[in-house]
Amino acid sequence: MVQMRNWRLLLELDGASGGASYRDILAGLARAIRDGRLPPGAPLPGTREMAAMLGVNRKTVIVAYEEAAIKGWLVTEQRRGTFVNAAFDPVALEEGRDGQGRAQARVFAPAFQEVVLPPYLNALPPRGRAQAGRKEPRQGGMMYVDNGSPDHRLLPQAVLHRHYRSALRDSLRSGGVRYGNLDGAHQLRAALAGMLGATRALATTPANICLTPGTQMALHLAAAALIRPGDVVLVERLSYPPAWAIFQSLGARVETVDIDVDGCVVQQVEDICRREAIRFIYLTPHHQFPSTVSLRADRREKLLALAAQYGFSIIEEDYDHEYHFAGRPYPPLASDPRQRSVIYISALSKLLGSSFRCGFIVAPENLVAALERHHQLLISHGDAVMQKMLAGLIADGELRRHVRRSSKHYRARQEVLLDCLQRSFGGRIATRAPEGGLALWVTFDDQVDVDAMARHALEEGLFVRSGSQFSPRGEAINGIRFGFASMAPDELAQAVARLRRAWERSRR
Repeated sequence: MVQMRNWRLLLELDGASGGASYRDILAGLARAIRDGRLPPGAPLPGTREMAAMLGVNRKTVIVAYEEAAIKGWLVTEQRRGTFVNAAFDPVALEEGRDGQGRAQARVFAPAFQEVVLPPYLNALPPRGRAQAGRKEPRQGGMMYVDNGSPDHRLLPQAVLHRHYRSALRDSLRSGGVRYGNLDGAHQLRAALAGMLGATRALATTPANICLTPGTQMALHLAAAALIRPGDVVLVERLSYPPAWAIFQSLGARVETVDIDVDGCVVQQVEDICRREAIRFIYLTPHHQFPSTVSLRADRREKLLALAAQYGFSIIEEDYDHEYHFAGRPYPPLASDPRQRSVIYISALSKLLGSSFRCGFIVAPENLVAALERHHQLLISHGDAVMQKMLAGLIADGELRRHVRRSSKHYRARQEVLLDCLQRSFGGRIATRAPEGGLALWVTFDDQVDVDAMARHALEEGLFVRSGSQFSPRGEAINGIRFGFASMAPDELAQAVARLRRAWERSRR
């Protein structure tokens, strides 16, 4: 075992018990480098330290290092030490060469099932570097138009620090950080049950809540419990791409239903049910993703009645319920006391940011028990300290106060964005202030090619998704979803200016 600065490396030596020769040390170093356990540029212990670790004379190590340097395995830099040669290519030495002297690399290629990601997940350019064949932005750093994320700069940092310190201290004292300890999860489920009852009229108990590391895990767990290969699943014509990608990966056949100014066209759901059985419909009725429209009350009633009549489930994602700027928010479909068909999914990430990974599913107890068994196959338990902290934030009212404070900023930013878009594009766009949520849906007239504009926006230092990425059919959609919450007013003005320049470039 050899100390490698901060870690120990198992150096396999062929020497007898009487001690290793310099050849044994050289061979052990070569094996470690070939195997990748000593990567190019890795520092080695000094000769005195190495000799003490291996129980040999220092001169033996000096000779081994010198021989390894001659053969190209190691390099010695004055006053810095000895390192694995940074230019060393372990593949070339390990694999052998063909008749022309080229390395023959083996490829590890077991049979596996490929997962096809939608363009939505592949479109985001790497931060900090340009994509191949794409120019660097001319206007400063890259700006990212998201789908409606909160602004982490508005978080009450002192409050979060205090609650996290308290949760960590209590967890360490009580053993809450032990493997398999679920105290934090129990506390968070109880806090969520109280919050959902007070703010969303959900008559639920901790036993009805399954915690997940985020919305997509919640969607996958719920869908995996329901879908059998060949099942028909309905989604809205524009919807959240990772959701229908999950359903398809599980073997479902995804069909679409239209949306209009009043949300999902429920009559089309009934028409499909008359032709064939459907397993479930996935929708976002409160602030539809991405169009932001709300499902009208009479359509809600009809959808619940259809689910009862035809025996399908409803997966309702309610991703930003707290942010509602006009009137009172609609209660979730799951809050209807007569319904027996809705699986409710939400998360706290729209309140605190994506780093606070806490999604949850509300469902009948027997389904929650099945979901948790499946969850244990993937992740045995969540972040106990984080769960305890989130429970404290909810119980102490800090989460509610943060929502109230940040909502004032978000309402003002929505107005700034509407004004900037109107001044920059005028009659070429159609948009309206939605009843709530953290994004606008902006449609453009035929003079604007949104796909081309989105491509040119990257050259202007702006990332924005074209509307076609939200279509399960891959059809051209001349619109964009513009999240406004994560940008300050001056940033929103700058982003719209870049979008305008991108449109002008696309017309040339």
